[in-house]
Amino acid sequence: MNYLLVYFCVIIYIQFNIKNDRAGFTKRFINHYLMADGSFYSSQENYDKKIFADEVSNRDPRLAQTVLCPGYIQTGASKVSKNDLNALTGYQPIKFVNATAYDGSNKSYTDFPLFRTAEVYLNFAEAKAELGTLTQADLDKSINKIRDRAKMPHLDMKAANATKDPLMVEYYPNITQSANTGVILEIRRERTVELAMEGFRIWDILRWKEGQQLTKPFYGCYFPGEGEYDMDGDGKADLLLYSGSKGSFSGTAKQIGKDVILSGSTSGFIHAIPKITVSWNESRDYLWPIPASERVLSGGALTQNPGWEDSTNF
Repeated sequence: MNYLLVYFCVIIYIQFNIKNDRAGFTKRFINHYLMADGSFYSSQENYDKKIFADEVSNRDPRLAQTVLCPGYIQTGASKVSKNDLNALTGYQPIKFVNATAYDGSNKSYTDFPLFRTAEVYLNFAEAKAELGTLTQADLDKSINKIRDRAKMPHLDMKAANATKDPLMVEYYPNITQSANTGVILEIRRERTVELAMEGFRIWDILRWKEGQQLTKPFYGCYFPGEGEYDMDGDGKADLLLYSGSKGSFSGTAKQIGKDVILSGSTSGFIHAIPKITVSWNESRDYLWPIPASERVLSGGALTQNPGWEDSTNF
């Protein structure tokens, strides 16, 4: 397939920030990825209690293209990069990561997409679905071209509307309720995983009126308790979570309550930033304040958006 890509090359700190600022994806984001056969991840038994290596196994291939998964070898490296929980959530980004030679500060030359066909396909499918005019033929010339590239099963409109993923229903409570609700949920899923780290998410959240998502805990990988874990699925323990002494363990060791905070104290999801609480004002936060300078220039014709105040006398 001829795939349109418009790039620009910039000097930014993607690789440096990932490693030094410990950037990480949330469990909520990881849960968007389907299984490789197209079935819902939420259909897996105890899906929310799987440890990392099992959780990321047999998923949509784009997961391993976006998140550090077992077997990942960075360009220029000679060995597998293990998940050592350097990312605050345990889910470390690798999308846009260049060769190891560019890991340092002020070295991260990265080709970043400005515009690509996938965005057009996703915009088209979502607009048609929201208008109520979407057909299977529309999906076949948009979403399913993206899925072909990703080597994922096609999105079937009738099946999507007949059976909704309970996780997607939970994540997007303000979605348009119509005969197309199921397929709209799947288009949102597709947009989330395909355009990850490309600057669209916050704008999507705003236009979908799903700002409450931003208030959810920053949960990461699940751990049933202290002990040794095989994070790369090679049959050998390479991570130790401990509360007392780490003993003679030779791999990465993290102390529960100090290096790693778990949602259930001694077990549960990594709680990446437990001391930070995000609030969302439904009547204010979907709109930004109008700059006071613009209001002055308008002579007061521009009124301030609800919930915001400025220093003008208008």
